[in-house]
Amino acid sequence: MFKVFDIEFGHEFRYFKGSSGGGGGAGVVDYPAYMKTWHGEALDNSGVDTFTTSLTAVMDAALGNSPWIGQVPYDPDVDLTAMIGSVGTLQTLVTLLSTGTTLDTLISDILNPIRIDDVVTEYAADLDVRLLAEVLPRFERGMQDINAVVSSAFVIGRALIEENQDRQVAKFSADLHHKAASDDALKVIALKLEYQRIASQTLAEIYRIKIVAKKEENESLMKIDESDAKWDLEVFAYGGNLLASIGGGTVGPTGSKEPSTAQSVIGGAMSGAVAGAMIAGASEGAIAGPWGMAAGAVLGAASGLL
Repeated sequence: MFKVFDIEFGHEFRYFKGSSGGGGGAGVVDYPAYMKTWHGEALDNSGVDTFTTSLTAVMDAALGNSPWIGQVPYDPDVDLTAMIGSVGTLQTLVTLLSTGTTLDTLISDILNPIRIDDVVTEYAADLDVRLLAEVLPRFERGMQDINAVVSSAFVIGRALIEENQDRQVAKFSADLHHKAASDDALKVIALKLEYQRIASQTLAEIYRIKIVAKKEENESLMKIDESDAKWDLEVFAYGGNLLASIGGGTVGPTGSKEPSTAQSVIGGAMSGAVAGAMIAGASEGAIAGPWGMAAGAVLGAASGLL
């Protein structure tokens, strides 16, 4: 074990090796003259600087001049507001599917019974034309061939033909009204609900990103404050290393400032979401986009943790 006694005579340092057994010195541990000279000059030898800048001058210049002063983390509020606003635009379009707007009027017109009745009228008119131009002439020609034009069979046959046409028109009308009241109406409702779900999912993803982004902003701010607060202390630590360099008793640096895990995660998640959206854009189906974005975000976030 070394017991160190700092005895300064003209900046000459001697280290005596002692023992715990009460005996005298067993030898002297000395350093080369150039090391002692450099160390003495670094300590501002008697007020006469031999370096361009002494340790004292360097420390004085560094103290109170932290490069972290005035540094601020990235503020995501503007971008987040824009992202949320874009979903608001989508929500406005979705709302048009269920409110009294021009689009709502268009949907009501699609489901309007009057429109269906107009279609039925046109269908009946077409059957009438065909009845008079094709069906009845063929029937009458056949009855003439058997000399039954003035018989009761002719009258009954013509009535049955016209009745059959009326049944076709009635069935056509019933089918259209049923389809409009069920299939078409359900499709409109399903369309509205589907886009509402897309808007809700997109908004949820944006708020997840917002949570991570604000957390990262807060952590970055804390790192900046910590680095600024420790700046002067680190200046003294480096100065202390120089003082202790002749004996090898130095302290390692505190380490580089690296991005937080959250920073890597959000970067990967956002990049993955963009990639997922691009891939989903080529897919079919209304739900391809959000699911593609979500899958890409998950994979991107996972890669950010590697």
